[in-house]
Amino acid sequence: MKNLTQIPLHKQEASPTGGINVKHLEIKANELQLPESLYHDVFDKHMDDHYSIGLVTKGSVTVHCDMEEITVTKNSLFVMKPFQVHAVNHISANAGGYFVGIESFLMPQMCRTLFGNLTPKQQFLSIPTALQQTLLQTIDLLHTAHDEQNSYKHHILNGYFNAYVHLVASLYATVDIKNNIPLNNQAAIIASQFNALLAQHSFLKLPSFFAQKLNITTAHLNYCLKAVTGFTITHWLQDTMITEAKKQLYYTDNDSKQIAFALGYDDHAYFARLFKKLTNYTPLAFRKKFRE
Repeated sequence: MKNLTQIPLHKQEASPTGGINVKHLEIKANELQLPESLYHDVFDKHMDDHYSIGLVTKGSVTVHCDMEEITVTKNSLFVMKPFQVHAVNHISANAGGYFVGIESFLMPQMCRTLFGNLTPKQQFLSIPTALQQTLLQTIDLLHTAHDEQNSYKHHILNGYFNAYVHLVASLYATVDIKNNIPLNNQAAIIASQFNALLAQHSFLKLPSFFAQKLNITTAHLNYCLKAVTGFTITHWLQDTMITEAKKQLYYTDNDSKQIAFALGYDDHAYFARLFKKLTNYTPLAFRKKFRE
């Protein structure tokens, strides 16, 4: 079996819109109106380090997602979670819609939890007729705000984004997710239990702490996480820390030292080095990139 870590991991390109990338896509003459490199990339199996929300307004798109193949038709939504293996298998000649790429730290916690519990098939959803117009109007406003230059662009964009993502979440909240993990898939169950524990306890806890809570060995917990997600427990502990640090840098004016202490690091210089190692940005450079 091919190791998931060998599958390409795409990072969202830096943009002046604070980690939110909004595109209106259409097929004309059987070609996507996208840069050629991106056009080819979406047809190859890959993972993203961010969320994606797609809204199909016409035509159809067939998507491979975690070993499932789903066709998305007009007036349908799909949510792609970070680190899911996916690819576009086919796009009809008359397809069109909107695509929103979202850095993970910007996704509201309620939405992260909701989307995280969806199975691949549940990530694709038809929009009820009564809500189609509202959703289209909101995404159109978000798209316009994304492309316009305005001295208050950062605030306007975040306002429309929060309205849109919560509208989308309200639709997925109606999905029955009670039985989304097969009971015979032990690795998936343990991975789900680990995620629940991680939401309750500090990411500074040792891997052995979480393994003991689950009454398994650290090696077995690592095995289950790699089997389900392709990444180790250390990766997910660091990912949780980085997400929280990014939120602090984005939403507050606290300096790096204050943020380090708030996250539980006594040595703020160590925190700054670790942040740069994991993101390729110093905390100050990250804030400048996404907020200015």
